[in-house]
Amino acid sequence: MIYICVLAVLLVAAVIRPVSAIADDSNVLWQECHPYERRITCVVDGDTLWYQGTKIRLLDIDAPEVEGLCLNERQLAQSAKLELTRLLNTGLIRIAYDGQDRYGRHLATLLVREGEVGPAMIAAGLAVPFGQRGSSLWCR
Repeated sequence: MIYICVLAVLLVAAVIRPVSAIADDSNVLWQECHPYERRITCVVDGDTLWYQGTKIRLLDIDAPEVEGLCLNERQLAQSAKLELTRLLNTGLIRIAYDGQDRYGRHLATLLVREGEVGPAMIAAGLAVPFGQRGSSLWCR
């Protein structure tokens, strides 16, 4: 019975608190993910990446879509992908996981040598806070 209680407490703590992982990517060269290739560690777009076989969606930001509604969105998406790649190549320090989204991607905040990735993408004008996008923000 005690074991069941301890297990229940540990499970609740895991659900409530994000799990952090120290990233050791000193030998990783981040690149763009390519279609039809197995994705291990690469950048999909301005808010989605793969790290060691795990698909990660950056928490609290929304970047333009690669297959966006207009030319401006598609161009901004390419810039966002390049900026996320550049930031990751400065050195990934920590990943703080916080659940999954409806598509099964792991939600996380990332810390690189230059700071937290989400706010850096927003400051660069290549992302907005999640939930504030609107359907045509990038196409105005």
